Amino acid sequence: MYNLREDVAKIVSNGNIEDMKKLSDIFEDVICTLKDYDEEAFEKYATCIYTMANGYELNRTMAEKIVNSMKPIGQHWTIEQTTSVKNQYGYTDVTDIDFWVVMNSAYNDYRDLFKENIEMYARWSYAFINDEDAKEGKVFIYFTKIPDEN
Repeated sequence: MYNLREDVAKIVSNGNIEDMKKLSDIFEDVICTLKDYDEEAFEKYATCIYTMANGYELNRTMAEKIVNSMKPIGQHWTIEQTTSVKNQYGYTDVTDIDFWVVMNSAYNDYRDLFKENIEMYARWSYAFINDEDAKEGKVFIYFTKIPDEN
């Protein structure tokens, strides 16, 4: 019988670019086929592959999906608007995408409390992202894992 793990390891260790491209194509076909049969498993493996390649950082497509699925409102501010707020307050140590996601989340969850006080949304968002005892990649982990558990 095949020992796929060993065979893949040999292909990678041989360093033949053409073989690795073929392996990548096969791998992509298998993962994409999985999506048709088990979307939950596909998301799990796709997220794992993504984090191996990119770390725990949201990209624009992921962030749009997250923001647009927020309850009850979804997107309240555009990324351009939240980036402007982020820059206005000097929050240069957070990514535009993370700030956009968290600020929209704050609006969806705390609009009755914060009303239209932009400073409160900005301060809360910054504090959430820079929580001293949080793990690296908090925003990615929180918004890709926590909603799935509900």
